[in-house]
Amino acid sequence: MAVYKLFPEKDASIYSAYSAMNTGLDAILDVANLVVDRNPTAQVARSLIKFDNNQILDVVNNIMKAPGTGVDAGKLVPLTGSSNWNDKWDARLKLYVAKATNVIIDSKVYVYAVSSSWNNGSGQYLDKLQNYTGVSWKYEDFSGSADVWPAGGWSQFSTGSYDTSWNLSKAEATGSGGSWYTGSGGYVRETGTQINISESYQEYTLRSTKDLNVDVSPIVTMWYSSSAGISLPGLTSKDNDGFIVKWEDSKEFQTVSAISPQISYYSVDTNTIYPPQLEFRWQDFLYSTSSGDFKQGRTLTGSYPTNELTSSISCSFTQSLPTPTNSGDGTGATFIGVFNSSSMTSVYVKELGLGYKAGDTLQWSTTQINSLPNVSGAVSTANVTLSTYDIQQLDVIDTPDIYCALDNNAGVFYSESINQFRLNVRPEFPARTFKTSSLDTKQHALTTSSYYAIKDLDTNEFIVDFDKTYTQISCDATSSYFTVYMNGLEPERYYNILIQTEVDGNTVVLDENYYFKVVNG
Repeated sequence: MAVYKLFPEKDASIYSAYSAMNTGLDAILDVANLVVDRNPTAQVARSLIKFDNNQILDVVNNIMKAPGTGVDAGKLVPLTGSSNWNDKWDARLKLYVAKATNVIIDSKVYVYAVSSSWNNGSGQYLDKLQNYTGVSWKYEDFSGSADVWPAGGWSQFSTGSYDTSWNLSKAEATGSGGSWYTGSGGYVRETGTQINISESYQEYTLRSTKDLNVDVSPIVTMWYSSSAGISLPGLTSKDNDGFIVKWEDSKEFQTVSAISPQISYYSVDTNTIYPPQLEFRWQDFLYSTSSGDFKQGRTLTGSYPTNELTSSISCSFTQSLPTPTNSGDGTGATFIGVFNSSSMTSVYVKELGLGYKAGDTLQWSTTQINSLPNVSGAVSTANVTLSTYDIQQLDVIDTPDIYCALDNNAGVFYSESINQFRLNVRPEFPARTFKTSSLDTKQHALTTSSYYAIKDLDTNEFIVDFDKTYTQISCDATSSYFTVYMNGLEPERYYNILIQTEVDGNTVVLDENYYFKVVNG
């Protein structure tokens, strides 16, 4: 698993009807086009959200890691500076709906990168004594400050929008409701696909879910490029001043009552478990059932010098073999050769070693063979290609009747914890066979098509849903496993882990009461 969540450092709504009002501590973020009978001008609301840039840098530089290639194969390496940077991760802005009204016409909510800094303030919506201490429809910093949202003459790649019936003078007097970046800049994030660096959107229909969940990876990439001082071809780097969330231009400042969509989301100041989130997801899937050491006493199948050796010993005998040439990374194993008077008949393992894998080739040269005591005349090398039968490894579960127990579960975790959960897996009804050990103690691996999810135990909502890219369960020689970052889970709540696996044409979901609690640390 690789899901890591950040929460905003500040957010606020801005309202065209109250050009100087600040709502920096309000529990709600509004995105609306409100049509009222007494006023022919629609009242538009937009929302601003900013996540701490140092936290974003920390996630990208230090936390996100994906499987490496080449010499780093089988290991997790940082995404930055690697071939994994473009397509092994994404970042999503998630807002949770408190109330949705009159979203009856197919409409889009857009998310842009804000193009100017702004101050959070300490106001709430329609305070009895209206608060002017922070960002508003007209002002970036506070009411009366020199920093106003521009109504024209925007900087490069930046723009804004307001009622088309207003002239520039009125827009400057009333305010323009923010400014944001637009355009693609030619940056290609995934091979062959040019993406927009500064906008994302979600389309709403009458019956669609009203929670906002949009891919903002291009915007985050733009911010990271600016902060980290890296250069990506075609990418315009801009500082992180947060997101602005608004209805598409064609749905704002409309005075037709049928076009008056209004959505209220929970803000970072909510008393619920639904604050805004910037969710990073990346692929950390590693899968190897092999321990890298040989099976004890394993006889290796290979090609050996036959009917060409000369030996003073007429019966079968054994010799310790020198270290072979190895195409892989395995080390430490020792080998015994079996000979008769004219041939080398087999090789078996003495010391198990470490790091060997199926497909590795071992070779003993003719010089090495002829240097052995009582052996000469070899003109052929001895060659072994290792198979999965030679290496100790877990059996992969092959039945939908699965017994699965969660290991490494302390039951209670601090919100700063990172925990690697392991899964003890075996067939629930093993085939009858005669063995000297219990089948119930033999560990198995889940298939590569296995995923996990996390649900809130009280609300029964998925906090992390099954995802075939980002919640794939890894495996090593010990067991199947996945990692959970507790910081993205609301503290003082209980959670339930579910496992989904595809085996033998069946999709099996295991809900075995794998509970844990996150507490404030």
